[in-house]
Amino acid sequence: MRILLITLLCAFSMSVQAKGKPSLKKADKYYKNTEYTKAAEEYRRLVRGVRTDNYIFLQLADCYDRLSKDIEASRYYGKAIVKDPDVPAEVYYKYAKVLERNGRYVVAKEVMQQFAAKAAGDSRAKDFLANPNAHDLLADLEPRYSFAESGMNDRVYDTYGAWMNAGDTIYMVSNRTKHEKKIPRKLFEVREKWEGKPNTDIYFASFKGKAEPTFEVNHVKGRVNKRFHDGMAVSSPDGQRFYFASEAYRNRKFRSNKEVKHRDRLMSLFYAKLKGKQWKKIKPLPFTKAGYMYTNPTISSDGKYLYFASNMPGSLGELDLWRVALLEDDEFGQPENLGPAINSGTRNDYPFLAEDNKLYFTSDRWGGYGGMDIYVVDMNTPGSKPVNVGAPINTVKNDFAFSYYPSKEVGLFSSDRIGRKDVYKALPVCNIEFSVLAKNKQFNKPVADVQVEFINDRRNVEGKVYTRKNGVAREFITCKGKYKIKVSHPDYLDEVIEVVGNDTEGVQSIEVMLRPLDELMIEEDKISLADIQFAFDQVDITEESKEELNKLVKVMKRYPNMRIKVNSHSDSKGKAEYNLKLSQARAKSTVEYLISQGIEADRLEYQGYGSQELKVICEPCSEWENAQNRRSEFIILSK
Repeated sequence: MRILLITLLCAFSMSVQAKGKPSLKKADKYYKNTEYTKAAEEYRRLVRGVRTDNYIFLQLADCYDRLSKDIEASRYYGKAIVKDPDVPAEVYYKYAKVLERNGRYVVAKEVMQQFAAKAAGDSRAKDFLANPNAHDLLADLEPRYSFAESGMNDRVYDTYGAWMNAGDTIYMVSNRTKHEKKIPRKLFEVREKWEGKPNTDIYFASFKGKAEPTFEVNHVKGRVNKRFHDGMAVSSPDGQRFYFASEAYRNRKFRSNKEVKHRDRLMSLFYAKLKGKQWKKIKPLPFTKAGYMYTNPTISSDGKYLYFASNMPGSLGELDLWRVALLEDDEFGQPENLGPAINSGTRNDYPFLAEDNKLYFTSDRWGGYGGMDIYVVDMNTPGSKPVNVGAPINTVKNDFAFSYYPSKEVGLFSSDRIGRKDVYKALPVCNIEFSVLAKNKQFNKPVADVQVEFINDRRNVEGKVYTRKNGVAREFITCKGKYKIKVSHPDYLDEVIEVVGNDTEGVQSIEVMLRPLDELMIEEDKISLADIQFAFDQVDITEESKEELNKLVKVMKRYPNMRIKVNSHSDSKGKAEYNLKLSQARAKSTVEYLISQGIEADRLEYQGYGSQELKVICEPCSEWENAQNRRSEFIILSK
């Protein structure tokens, strides 16, 4: 025991000595070397409360921002701005984007307004000022796709950027290493310093169908993959050419000059030819230039154009979408910028032109859900503007690299929504737009602020909207789905309507007449409800009858002095003693439900009468007559 204690103390002492004193010089060195995880740890040790230099707050915020640790980044951007409101405008912009990724849209808008005031000429400020309330429109977006697991992901490592190619081959990017069983690969594996993860390689898998998982992921053969970052990649329609992104230096050694080293680490575009079963004769694309980023290539379905992202001269934002004509004899045209109608002043990336001539791409422009969002623009219609594809494809996290294949009715996209980057399948959703008009039954006038809930056959609320001044609320639901539409307002009785979606997309209109609460108090101080149903020979209230009892709950909450007695009656079938016991239990169950909904117990009484007070005297009785005798009455004892 004594030896163990001494060993632990020595280990602790060595750990403390290894860390040493906090060092700004060491932190800055980590930062300049893109080792942001280590840099953040070192800067964090230099925090001294209110005495902390603002430089430390700014560096911490930037490190956490680059590491996608949005909560921490938000905290330190906020501290930096509070400590010194005169920080550069770029700090305000980064803070707003982090807030957006945290889903704090209202605060993000306020910070963007400050950014726009400080940098009025910035293209990002102009984009914001053109539509400052863009987030308000997200709730109205029609869901275009659902998503599912692709079967290509690794439980530990990142997998992303999947494009489908000739022969249903999917090329993707991953930093997984378990495919390499040889020890040398493990020993000399190169890890990028940004997050300390292994560098990426290009992999491939075979598409088996939209309903089938894709499991077999293999390392691309040939000379494509090197020790540093490689990917994304796409092959020509004839399968003879391979276009991919890789770090610009490829086979050269890094030079000591830091600026040159940084330049060489930028991604650039290359192409290879198929020789046998391997990609060889790798060459850089002739229009690429040192010092600029060229990445994420895709090819149009007709094979005429290569689309890519770049910050080459002529770009409007951090990255722009470009295309270049693929000519005969491995010749290329002049790169064309896709223009300001598509490119924003921010990052525009991962272009993909589908068979139906719709261009999908990724951007972090203002008004998205948070991080990188996926957009689509119809290239068939001149002047079309990009549209956010909406939830659940887009989230507050980074969602990117979307491709869709209309002939297969399936798409692929990438997301870091669960922490690591994974590839998902996108499945088209057939939607019907329901237009619900709520009116006051007494005056036939529209009612505003009515809550409309769409409840699926699994009793989950899929959508919740509110009527506007014209009494109309709109929501999209799945074609062929079965739904209950629950319409409620504090001044009216709830209404529940069952609907079934059509086979085709379109608009389906429903008009709901709402009855004022006072309509229930009729028939000589009785509350009039539809029959309260129970499971056969049981005391459990059915879900439909709970909705009916909720009307009574609403009335009793409106009139807090009202007291009610629940009388439960049975039919004449069975023995009288059993019927009395069952009706007493059902009356008690009804009262217990009312109590569970917030009605005080001292405002409720109950009694079971069995078959003692039949509403219809009969012998024998028909099923209709028995149903008339099985009833619950709600007597108003006081108002």
